Amino acid sequence: MSMADSPVSHHPAGSSAETGNSEASNEQRAQMEQAYQQMQRKMRIGKMDEQIKHKIMVLSGKGGVGKSTVATGLALSLAREGKKVGLMDIDITGPNVPKMLGLENADLNVEEGQARTDKVGSDSAVHW
Repeated sequence: MSMADSPVSHHPAGSSAETGNSEASNEQRAQMEQAYQQMQRKMRIGKMDEQIKHKIMVLSGKGGVGKSTVATGLALSLAREGKKVGLMDIDITGPNVPKMLGLENADLNVEEGQARTDKVGSDSAVHW
């Protein structure tokens, strides 16, 4: 959803509220659109957070100790027990989870809160 589609009031270009040159207004419009998208994302995450019953974080102050390996193994074990599992890899040096799950070059399609791969022969789903 973009700002133009939202229930928030929208003032068209040329209205008395607009000041400055058109280049500045285009830049401001882009910044406002970006801020609006971030707000929408935070609202979706907040709503999703309310629906998640249990959250497990795998943390360490040191790199290279197997955090991604442990998190992936734990998620797979819980999924095999029939639990709905989501796994978020926020490793800033490069996410390893897609590689561990064989999804490194797969395209993801998100439909109804589930991300499914386009990889041939894959029937796994990741719940967001």
